[in-house]
Amino acid sequence: MSDINTPISEWMKETAESPIVMSSRIRLARNLENHVHPLMFPSEQAGFRVINEVQDALPDLSLMRLDMMDQQNKMKLVAKHLISPELIKQPASAVLLNEDESISIMINEEDHIRVQAMGNDLTLHELYDKASEIDNTLDESLEISYDEQLGYLTTCSTNIGTGMRASVMLHLPGLSIMKRMNRIAQTINRFGFTIRGIYGEGSQVYGHIYQVSNQLTLGKTEEEIIENLTEVVQQIINEEIQIRERLTQYNELETLDRIYRSLGILQNCRMISMEEASYRLSEVKLGIDLGYLTLEDFKFNKLMVSIQSAFLYNDEDETISVNEKRADILREHIK
Repeated sequence: MSDINTPISEWMKETAESPIVMSSRIRLARNLENHVHPLMFPSEQAGFRVINEVQDALPDLSLMRLDMMDQQNKMKLVAKHLISPELIKQPASAVLLNEDESISIMINEEDHIRVQAMGNDLTLHELYDKASEIDNTLDESLEISYDEQLGYLTTCSTNIGTGMRASVMLHLPGLSIMKRMNRIAQTINRFGFTIRGIYGEGSQVYGHIYQVSNQLTLGKTEEEIIENLTEVVQQIINEEIQIRERLTQYNELETLDRIYRSLGILQNCRMISMEEASYRLSEVKLGIDLGYLTLEDFKFNKLMVSIQSAFLYNDEDETISVNEKRADILREHIK
């Protein structure tokens, strides 16, 4: 059974944190033939009928209905990347989770079903196999909207075809510090890929973390999308590695100053915003990756989630602000 109050999912604990690749995800968008799309539901009951049908098709997964959760717990799911910010806006929505939270199936977001398979490192092929297995199970029990020429029919035209979005979360402090991200975003956009913030489309960039994904799903096979995205991601990783080498060779003093300033702030702050904390944590991680710092039990991924407001707010204790609590956690974990 998944634990909503634990900041980091079990699948993220499996391996040591890599310097650049934080996680990978495969998402499949599917719709049911005999239901109108979620954005056009005539009533909440129409949404609940879809939830029941999908749950019946996947009885081994745990269901969480969002209409039965408070706003804080919904935001915890968003912070853990188990649901999108858009899902919580829907009046009749839910999520199905497996035990380690590596599988998350959003029900009634923009599409009826969005299957998500998540993992560490560049494991896109393995994740696609997991998502496909669930997709096959759904296909056996439900009537999925599909056209022989267009492929899977989705609410948004950019998802028609395979209905697949592959994405990789990258920690890119070097490229960000050297202001290379806009150029990279413009370059890959021409080839059908995009760079977004930590929570996808329209979200803010925190801690020099970027999500790279395919934009087009029509006219390409799932294999082609995965292969092309992997190639793009590898090129970005190589550029980040080259920038980090330059920082140590030609900008070492400035780099050390940046890293140790951030370390000092995190170790001594009494109030700190999410935005500043994320960038300070990013620069400390950079210092660890470059071999300048050694900090026991420093877990970048876990801290980035733990310091978000959803895990800090307590309406029973309003004497301490969220920014104060965030500072307390950082001082406790960074010594």
